[in-house]
Amino acid sequence: MQYYSTSGQAPRTSLTQAIVHCVAPDGGLYMPASWPVAPRAFFNNIDQLSLSDIAYVVANQLLGDDVDGAVLKQIVNDSLNFRIPLRRIAGDLFVLELFHGPSLSFKDVGTRFLARLYRHLASRSNGGRRISVLVATTGNSGGAIANAFHGLDGVDVFILYPRGRLSRMQEAQFATLGDNTHPIEVRGSIDDCNRLVDTALMDPELNDKLHLTSANSLNLGRVLPQIIYFFEACARLKAEGIDPAETDFAMPCGNLSNVAAAAMARRMGAPLGSITGACQPGVFADVTLGRAPLPVFDPANSYPANLPRIAALYGCDVAELRRNVGACVFTIAEQEDAVREVLATTGYTAEPRSASAIATLLRRPDRSRPGVALANTHPAKALDRMTAITGRAVELPLQFNRFMGTPIRKEKIDPTLPALRKILTKHN
Repeated sequence: MQYYSTSGQAPRTSLTQAIVHCVAPDGGLYMPASWPVAPRAFFNNIDQLSLSDIAYVVANQLLGDDVDGAVLKQIVNDSLNFRIPLRRIAGDLFVLELFHGPSLSFKDVGTRFLARLYRHLASRSNGGRRISVLVATTGNSGGAIANAFHGLDGVDVFILYPRGRLSRMQEAQFATLGDNTHPIEVRGSIDDCNRLVDTALMDPELNDKLHLTSANSLNLGRVLPQIIYFFEACARLKAEGIDPAETDFAMPCGNLSNVAAAAMARRMGAPLGSITGACQPGVFADVTLGRAPLPVFDPANSYPANLPRIAALYGCDVAELRRNVGACVFTIAEQEDAVREVLATTGYTAEPRSASAIATLLRRPDRSRPGVALANTHPAKALDRMTAITGRAVELPLQFNRFMGTPIRKEKIDPTLPALRKILTKHN
């Protein structure tokens, strides 16, 4: 399989180069040059297959030309060693719970797969150089990526996060691990953290000295594994006697990796009904709802990151994009209202972004169609906020216990590239 840049000015490249150097030389994001379609026989008995069986079929369709089948099977089994249950919460309204992995976030699916795929690919291509993975986070990405890469030989993980923006619980998920995990508290905003990561990744001098890459959703290896859980949703719906093609899907939006993965799954033959992103006001909503044209993508300052991939899937035809993908807009206050609405209507407790996806389905004009909302994050990860919104205690999962009793170790920097370069050089 060859991979092309969404900016269209870089030559096509291999899977290894697309994953190891996640941003193309022209500043675009990598995409597969063609999309395999899952065989019809796969769907005939998909409801009888396990998650790992489904994951292997999808992964092999995507990556089988580049990764040996036995290696890919091991990557799948090691990555997806937790449940992704489809829960019925009211009538034909379901929630696909993506938060049963080690960091209690949907990002465990992509990061764990990427870490193992990356280790396999880099072992063949980096000439023994130590790899530095850079990530900016306000919570979920940091915990998922740090846990996915923790303890892997030849890899250092640098987690940049803004001072004062994370809860003690969020910070503890990556700042207590030690070993090859290096937490960096930045005296600035998340935008400063994103800018530092993107600037470092695009800096020729720094990349000449160090082997830098990213594990955020700029990396195609983070997004492709998320296709798997849309096929899993189809399987579990079929087991319930429900046609997924007649089912509406809604999902929380940040950098649009889930929306991109849903559109990719559909391209591979997954019989998904409508796709709607529950999002905050911004670029995605403006484009999707017809308020603005597609912006010119710049990886240094343009977010949400996966909008170029979604546009590429529809040939950069905005009208076609709008016919296939919808948006439902929630402000932060409206997300909190959605938590209360979902709890009162269904008895289900969801954190604000996941609640907005469920509320998207509750507010459809046609409630006769089945609906599946993605629940991205366990509500305990927003513990103080959830308690304030609902007036109820949130039960803490066992995973939190191993983080909260360990001291936090971190480095602190101003939001400048020289300050980041000093830390990167020190650990290499």
